[in-house]
Amino acid sequence: MKIDITMQQRCLDNNISRKVVRLARLALSRFATAIQTVTIRITDTNGPKGGEDTRCIVSVKLASTGEVVIQGEGEKILSVLSHCLSRAERAVSRSLDRRRDTPIRMNRRRTKAEDEHLWSENVRHVYQL
Repeated sequence: MKIDITMQQRCLDNNISRKVVRLARLALSRFATAIQTVTIRITDTNGPKGGEDTRCIVSVKLASTGEVVIQGEGEKILSVLSHCLSRAERAVSRSLDRRRDTPIRMNRRRTKAEDEHLWSENVRHVYQL
């Protein structure tokens, strides 16, 4: 799992960037084999005006197919980031669960069709005897 962080100059701090990486690894580590890259963008939308001006966008590219994008806004960088990462964790979990369910359904359909085919062959054999 590769983590890419992009921050504005105002948000750029070595201590904060280490915390961002640590929080991302903590939140998404259980899906590390299924995640290809995690991109985190933190921007200050209002500049020095104040208010709800920190925007965080978390983009998770899954190894198989698909991408999960979460965005949020708030006052503090780490609180917005932790909120977005928890939402991303739930979204990735749902996406992977859906992906795991699909082949099972397909296999059930195949087995039903194969069973019907075998049953019809057995019926033919019975009538032929």
